[in-house]
Amino acid sequence: MSEVAGERRGGRGRVLVLGLAVLLFALGVALLAAGPALFRMGLVERSFARFDLAEVAMYVMAVAVAVGFAGLVYSLVGKRQRGAIVAVLVMMAAGVGAGTLYAQTKMKDQLPPINDVQTDWSRPVAFTEKALREREHANAIRVRDDAIVPEGNGDWSGMSFAEAQSKFYIDVMPLKVKQNPAQATIEAATAARRLGWDVMLESPPEGMMEAVYHSPWYDLVYDIAVRVVPEGQGSRIDVRSTSRTNDRDMGESATQVKQLINEMALQLR
Repeated sequence: MSEVAGERRGGRGRVLVLGLAVLLFALGVALLAAGPALFRMGLVERSFARFDLAEVAMYVMAVAVAVGFAGLVYSLVGKRQRGAIVAVLVMMAAGVGAGTLYAQTKMKDQLPPINDVQTDWSRPVAFTEKALREREHANAIRVRDDAIVPEGNGDWSGMSFAEAQSKFYIDVMPLKVKQNPAQATIEAATAARRLGWDVMLESPPEGMMEAVYHSPWYDLVYDIAVRVVPEGQGSRIDVRSTSRTNDRDMGESATQVKQLINEMALQLR
C-alpha cells in the first residue's frame, strides 16, 4: 500500500510540475501577445509594450525551461514516457522563445539608436513639402539632416546619425542601374507597392518617389523617399527611410532601405 501511495504522490507531483511548465510557457506567449493589444488600448506606453514586457516574457520562458527539466527528471525516474515527451516539448518551445527574446535584447544594445537611415548622408535625400506637412500634421518628429544621437546612449552618444550608420549599416548603399531616371522612378513605385507600402508620390519627370510604411504590431510609421538622378548612361537611386517617432527602430529604417534597393535590383538588373 505504501508503494502505491508513493506512486500516486509521485504521479501527482509529476503532473503538477509538467502543468506548471506548460502554464509558464503559455504565460510567456500571452505576455508577448498582450504588448501590442495593451498599447493599442492606450493602457501602456509603446516602449514598455515593445521591450519591457518582452523582457518579462523572456524570464518567464526561461523559468518554464527549468521547470520543464524538473518534469523531465520526474518522468524519467517514474518511467513515464508521455510525461517525458511533454517535458521535452515544453523545454524546446520555451527554450526557443527565451533564446529569441534574449537575442533581441542583445540586438537592442548593439544597434545604433537612430531612426533615420539613407544611402547618402553627404547629399541627403529630401522629402517634399507635402510629406513634411503630413508629418507635422501627425505630430511626427522633425526630419533633420544633422541629427545627433542624444546623451544616455553609451558609446553612440554625441555621434551624428551619419557616423552611427556608417559604423553598423555598411551595406546601405545607392543602387546604380542602366535604366533612365524616369523609368527607374516608375520601377521604384512598383517595388514599393509590391512591398505593401502606400505610395504617396510618383513623379518620373522629377525622379522622385515617396511612400509610407505602417508596422503591423505597434503602428510605427515610416516615411520613405527615393531620389533618382542620371549617372553615366543610366541612373543612380538613393533611398531614405525616417520614422515618425523617437522610438528605437531596431534597424527597421535600414531594413526598409535595403528591402527597396533589393526589390528594385531584382526588377532592373
